[in-house]
Amino acid sequence: MHINFRLFSERLRRVLAGEEVTLPDAAKQPIQNLHAEVEIVTSWLSEFEDDISLLLFEKMAEEESHDPDLATVMDEINWFTYESEKVIDTFINSITQQKTQSSCSKDIFDALQGLQSRITDIKQRMQQLKHMDSKIIDRIKTSKAEAGISSSSKSRDTVGLDDRMEELLDLLIEGPPQLSVVAILDSIGLDKTAFAGEAYNSSYVKHYFDCHAWITEPYSNEYDADQILDIVIKFLMPSSRLSEIMDKNYEMKKIILHEYLMTKRYLIVIDDVWSIDMWDVIQEILPDNQNGSRVLITLTDIRIIISFQFEDGENMRLDLVPTGGPLRATYKGRPFLILYHGSISLEENIREAVETPLGLRYIKCLMLPFCLKPCFIYLSVFPAHQEISTRQLYQLWIAEGFIPDNSEATAESYLEQLIKEGFVEAKKRKAGGTINTCSIPGRWRPVLHTVPYMVEFICSPFMDPKGKSPKKAKRLNAVEREGDFACLDDYDSQLHSLLCCSPETRHLDPIDWEKFCGMFKLLRVLDLGSLVLIQYPSGIENLFLLRYLKLNIPSLNSLPSSLLSNLLNLYTLDMPFSYIDHTADEFWKMNKLRHLNFGSITLPAHPGKFCGSLENLNFISALHPCCCTEDILGRLPNLRNLRIRGDLSYNQSLLSKSLCRLSCLESLKLANESKMPRLSKIVLAEYLFPHSLTHLSFSNTDLMDDPMPTLEKLPLLQVLKLKQNSYSGRKLTCGSYGFPNLKVLHLKSMLWLEEWTMGNAAMPKLECLIINPCAYLKKMPEQLWYIKSLNKFDCWWPQPELRQKLREFEDKEQCGIQLYPYGI
Repeated sequence: MHINFRLFSERLRRVLAGEEVTLPDAAKQPIQNLHAEVEIVTSWLSEFEDDISLLLFEKMAEEESHDPDLATVMDEINWFTYESEKVIDTFINSITQQKTQSSCSKDIFDALQGLQSRITDIKQRMQQLKHMDSKIIDRIKTSKAEAGISSSSKSRDTVGLDDRMEELLDLLIEGPPQLSVVAILDSIGLDKTAFAGEAYNSSYVKHYFDCHAWITEPYSNEYDADQILDIVIKFLMPSSRLSEIMDKNYEMKKIILHEYLMTKRYLIVIDDVWSIDMWDVIQEILPDNQNGSRVLITLTDIRIIISFQFEDGENMRLDLVPTGGPLRATYKGRPFLILYHGSISLEENIREAVETPLGLRYIKCLMLPFCLKPCFIYLSVFPAHQEISTRQLYQLWIAEGFIPDNSEATAESYLEQLIKEGFVEAKKRKAGGTINTCSIPGRWRPVLHTVPYMVEFICSPFMDPKGKSPKKAKRLNAVEREGDFACLDDYDSQLHSLLCCSPETRHLDPIDWEKFCGMFKLLRVLDLGSLVLIQYPSGIENLFLLRYLKLNIPSLNSLPSSLLSNLLNLYTLDMPFSYIDHTADEFWKMNKLRHLNFGSITLPAHPGKFCGSLENLNFISALHPCCCTEDILGRLPNLRNLRIRGDLSYNQSLLSKSLCRLSCLESLKLANESKMPRLSKIVLAEYLFPHSLTHLSFSNTDLMDDPMPTLEKLPLLQVLKLKQNSYSGRKLTCGSYGFPNLKVLHLKSMLWLEEWTMGNAAMPKLECLIINPCAYLKKMPEQLWYIKSLNKFDCWWPQPELRQKLREFEDKEQCGIQLYPYGI
């Protein structure tokens, strides 16, 4: 509940440090005094962490507070934060627009004095507060410790669970002949997904059931039965039959599935069920062939099962205690067996609710270190099953002010901590091991569906079913479905962030755009995701405080001076579907810019006077090679990630000599788009690559000369990707002691490669080798098998001669040889 207040305190620090604007001398002391008082209250709030957690539980349960004094103070703090942000935003916006100070200074200073008086009153009220003398605080502390133990590890603690596993297998295999459901109820000490996965992968289950499927429930307000049916079909039916089935209508696909399953004993696992509606869809599409087929579900929210009709008639209250057997229920005539572990109580009383699995998750979320708390809660803006780009996530966190030093390295460390604690899952990693995409585990979705709204951190038209979305929230997740912009008039004009992270692609109505710019003039984050704008939107240059801007404008081919000269606070400019061939000189005034992402962008020559170097810019994709001059690249001293896309052959002499100016460059991707690629004039031997490179990628370069003699000399290179049509020669030669730090090597679509040789001690640290495919390559270097670190070797469509040789080394487990497609 105090998360916005803590963030406001951090923002005042940044304002005083000059990170947002250069303050007039007269304003520094009042803001400094305000910050000092806010910091005192911030430190006191940490002493009431448990009490505040209880307040939030009571708020979620819509109960009367056990401590009305603390509730009143927290309401005052929330209102103070809201009003303070409005004053600071207005003040900074007026300075940014270079208005005369005299016209607004008196009003601003009077407002600052009022805030100073108000925070002093709050501080005095807090001095009189006492911790609640209640057993609930002890319960929260105990639950917090238990949550930390049970949820931070993905692997289950097997102590005391062997009997539970045996019981689960009995329910799956020895149960009644009719189709029945077995539910695993998440509770203290049990990772339900891992527990179900152990049963799913057991030899008993594999031998007993003819076909198996593992499904994660779609987290959505609307159930698409056809989509769920498609998922089940793809899991259960042979791949050879899919092409003839998937284009059928829903009823026909259901009939085909029924016919196929009538002779099969099947097991379907549905992980992270959060609504009973999922079972309604599943039972409609599955036949009951009276042969012992099963559906195994894991329950995310204990409250789901109060909707079931139990055999004893109780359906409004549920108390589970370890009685040594499963709870038996029926739902729409089907047997329902619920397996649980530990003691679980579910009552309306909040004192009991904190002991439920969902309660534990709320507690663990609220007890996160403050630096991680807003980062985690912010994930609620992303659709449930969307894989989140970490690059985008880091930029949003930085723009929102969650990362104190505005460093991507710090943002990455925060994400790693969230993953370690089980709040986030890493989905894909880059070749070097860094996280590329992540997602939210199902067990955290109910928390992220509730907490952001309750703490007035993020609001959304669809977040609260009762239409009570918080009006003081500074962040709006605006769109999930077409038409959601209609309710924008209900939200605060002081909005800081407007996000549309829905993957839906459609054109944005110009009327909606005018509404954005007219209503929300203090935006710091504007992300319209996949929404398409027909043309460059007027009015955007008036959003002076923007730090993050993502737009989809395919028709845009130039960046006007009005955009670049007014949006000087931008950290991230992201227009991945725009190809810019002209950029105004004002680009060089954007000294806060860190992240530049376009389909392609041509930068202007440096204008000289009145402009300096862009020292904060660390990422550009994709830069046109014609502007890779020594003068331009030399003014990007801290650039770490660069993708160059265009005619590399035509710009060979320019590009080969200028890259060395990027002394901090770590990742370089070269993508050639020559009109005559088969006549490539790219000569790597002439390139002066910076020695700081750790990642290097080529595509469509059609190199005529062996690239290895040049690249093997890069001392820090860890990842090398020679992608499609990167090299058109027939031989690769790696010299002795070459590539001293290389860990990952990708050779892709080298259609003419026949021979690959390696000298002694080449690639001594190689861990991963991927060949996909090299059609004429008949053997691998013998030295490869002596590299002790090699643990992954994927080879696609190898020639028969090469395949036979690789079979001889398959017993070398440390090499991790895998041939694709499977079974060749």
